[in-house]
Amino acid sequence: MEFKNIIGNTEVKEYLIKSVKQKNILHSYLFLGTSGIGKKLIAKAFAKKILCLQDSEDDCTCKSCTCFDGFNHPDFYLINEDGEKIKVDEIREITEKVIEQPIVSNKKVYIVNDCDKMTKEAQNCFLKTLEEPPEFATIILISSNENVILNTIKSRCMSIKFKNIDEKELLRYAKEELGYEDVSANLLNSFNGSIGKAI
Repeated sequence: MEFKNIIGNTEVKEYLIKSVKQKNILHSYLFLGTSGIGKKLIAKAFAKKILCLQDSEDDCTCKSCTCFDGFNHPDFYLINEDGEKIKVDEIREITEKVIEQPIVSNKKVYIVNDCDKMTKEAQNCFLKTLEEPPEFATIILISSNENVILNTIKSRCMSIKFKNIDEKELLRYAKEELGYEDVSANLLNSFNGSIGKAI
């Protein structure tokens, strides 16, 4: 997935691309916003850029990008892709792996999807990693409910707020990609700015 193929949140994408180009990548981010607006897609596109060996634009064919596109990058970890409850054992596994050196890239990237599904015990376990991450690690937490995330976790991450998808973009997507023939104002409202809800 490339940034250019992701709908919406242009400002966020530009900020992240600039961070990579200027080699100003932080150790931990918290992506916040409505469910289904592309936070996970943008996190994956950002991860691919961070791991890229050639600092290229899009459609790179370096070893890292080829591994990433083939879903077998040894330095990329996507935790809780399906949005289930995250238990402390899963977080302990991450904290043990995070200190291992990267294999293909110069960096390692961990995405924790729906991090608000972490139990309190799991969140407390994760704090140590967020406090002292290794130089080569970047952790991206994704959430649509920041109220249940510990303040101690939020304070250690760069919070990036995502906006809902613009109605015009959502309408075009619903018609062109999802095959809606007629989208009433009520139906558009029910999408609540979210492609995930439209789907």
